[in-house]
Amino acid sequence: MSSNPDLTQSPPLSQSFHYPGCLNLSIVQHNCLGSSNVFQTLFSFFALVESSSHIVALQDIPLWRNCPPVFRNYKCFFPPATDSYKPRVATYVHERLLSVIHILPLFVERGELMAVNFHSHEGLFDTSHNLFCLYNAYSIPSGHYRSVSPLDLFPQHDFPTLVVGDLNIHHRASDPTRFLSNYDQFISSPYFDRVSALLFFLLNTPGVYTRFPFTTNHCPAVLDLSFAHSAFLPYFSAWNPSLLPTGSDHTALSIVLSTLLLKPPPRGLNWKHIDWDHISPLLAKLELTAPPALPTPHTLDPWFDHSLAKITHLITSNTPSKCPSSYFTAIQSTKRVHWSQFLADANSQ
Repeated sequence: MSSNPDLTQSPPLSQSFHYPGCLNLSIVQHNCLGSSNVFQTLFSFFALVESSSHIVALQDIPLWRNCPPVFRNYKCFFPPATDSYKPRVATYVHERLLSVIHILPLFVERGELMAVNFHSHEGLFDTSHNLFCLYNAYSIPSGHYRSVSPLDLFPQHDFPTLVVGDLNIHHRASDPTRFLSNYDQFISSPYFDRVSALLFFLLNTPGVYTRFPFTTNHCPAVLDLSFAHSAFLPYFSAWNPSLLPTGSDHTALSIVLSTLLLKPPPRGLNWKHIDWDHISPLLAKLELTAPPALPTPHTLDPWFDHSLAKITHLITSNTPSKCPSSYFTAIQSTKRVHWSQFLADANSQ
């Protein structure tokens, strides 16, 4: 994962990939604060819902004799402890996923970074891609740097790659309303510069906080970040920060992936049928806050963005959507027929 890493490999599992097994994937990332209670609360929540997360990427994990805790129905992969470091990240994979796909964990010579390769000979997400890679990081502050470098964190891959973790950096792309000091920019810019250069994209909704400190000495922040390589984006469905509280000051975040044919295309707006006679009076009555009396870049930009969002929302919410194309409908119909035939053949054997 660095230019010359010393990787420790766990042998891949022998299970083969089965077609229905990897059309949808749910991934959760969370900082556990080293607390067993946080860990148990998170996984107990999965036990209460019908559909558990397939992959759980944890940072600042609790340890017992240098090993993270186990939980039923999940296999835990984590960097092995040495005299120099202890594991700080762990990735849990549900047995449902283990039964349909090959897993290959990769580790570097420290405990804050790991990767997991998910491989299928028959293609993932019903496509020709055979490999999906997940990077899980806990980048710890160390003076003017972080323990995981941009070079190690963002690889030069051309296959679907997802990078998640608590990176402990502040940047305007993830937290546009935050005042950034020169120190903040010095720390975060190399990461986001490499993100842009290697065609990674931020999945976080900008401005949605992922950490709410227990004390009043610190402000809410966006520290838990999710990045996807451009080859990954076609399968990205949702980024969700609304999981139940676990007792950590970090929010548990959910990422959902779907095969292309299970995702309806976003409906565009039908501008030909927009009713300006109805919208124009609403625009005239729309109340916007006054601009800052003494504008600065830190006060003018949020005011402009907020005002533009109100105007845009009023127009788009009163504009009819286009119907799905006949092409998409035909594909969905063909998929249903194929799947029904597959089940009928399986039951007859």
